[in-house]
Amino acid sequence: MQVRYHADDRPYVAEYEPGDLVRLRIDEAGENAMGKAGHWGAVIAVHGHPAARLDMQLAGFSERRNATLQRLVGIPRSIVIPCDRNGAPVPLPPRQGLRKSHQGAERQHRPVQRAGMPAWAASIALGSAALLLAAAAALAARSFGLS
Repeated sequence: MQVRYHADDRPYVAEYEPGDLVRLRIDEAGENAMGKAGHWGAVIAVHGHPAARLDMQLAGFSERRNATLQRLVGIPRSIVIPCDRNGAPVPLPPRQGLRKSHQGAERQHRPVQRAGMPAWAASIALGSAALLLAAAAALAARSFGLS
């Protein structure tokens, strides 16, 4: 998911991506609506730009794997919120950076902050990459007779 910020620094989800976990805030509207507030699951497809409608996999999340209601199709992004693996709503990350008094110059440029990977997972990935790089350097040094 891509998180952006309003002029008053309130975060909002600019775009959902497949794999994001979301929860219905309100009942789905329409003639064939089946989604109820509280249903949650993984985004499996995104339609329109920027992510105007979502398809959600409910089976294995808020519904049993063999439930009759397996997925919801064409859900408006305006009725979903991000959630965790237990279906509980998660707060969006606050803006990082300059203090209030220095933000005037930054208001014209709004960088996108990705909220997909938790900090602990990023540190494991970075540590693994560093270890792999060190092993490759040692192998290269041994191959060229440098050690």
